[in-house]
Amino acid sequence: MHWVRVTNPRYEQSMRYSGQVGEVIGGWGPENSAEPRTGYLVEFADGEVVGLTEDELQTVDDPDQFRA
Repeated sequence: MHWVRVTNPRYEQSMRYSGQVGEVIGGWGPENSAEPRTGYLVEFADGEVVGLTEDELQTVDDPDQFRA
């Protein structure tokens, strides 16, 4: 898959991941969510998987550049 960084969190579930990088593990759309939004299922370092819309994210080529 690929890596993304949360740059513009808009929803409660993404607010706590602002600025963090996670790995995209799948797609997210109206068929598997309560809201008619589309985006990605992203897994973060804490093991949490969160559905994020495309406008909340930035693609990251090197996730290590954002790690402490």
